[in-house]
Amino acid sequence: MTIVPAMFCPRCNKPSSDTGKCPTCGTRLKTLESAKRRGWAAFGAGVFLVVFVSAVGIWVDRLMAGQTAPGATVFIGRLNVVFVLIVLCGALGMFNGWQQAHWGRTNRAIAFGILVVFAVALFLAYTASKALQ
Repeated sequence: MTIVPAMFCPRCNKPSSDTGKCPTCGTRLKTLESAKRRGWAAFGAGVFLVVFVSAVGIWVDRLMAGQTAPGATVFIGRLNVVFVLIVLCGALGMFNGWQQAHWGRTNRAIAFGILVVFAVALFLAYTASKALQ
């Protein structure tokens, strides 16, 4: 008796017993183990993002602490908000990666939330740089 590996469609996010293509959309199926490995990689990337951006944020905050130029306070405040939002993206990525590592499926709502929060952070960084000029 041959054991068929658990397969799922990354586009539909539905499990399937086939080994070739998804019967719904025709996308090539992936194994559950490969999805779990990608989940652990996403978890590691989220941890790296949280640690690295936190360290850079603290470094930049200490670097800019003595600035007395007009508009510097607004710039530093907005920059701190940008760093916090990027750390939030990393935390959401960690949570999504952990979920995918355990269950093998991506939570699309969290993935979309990461994109929205990152877009807001980019917009705030742009407005902060314009406020300093």
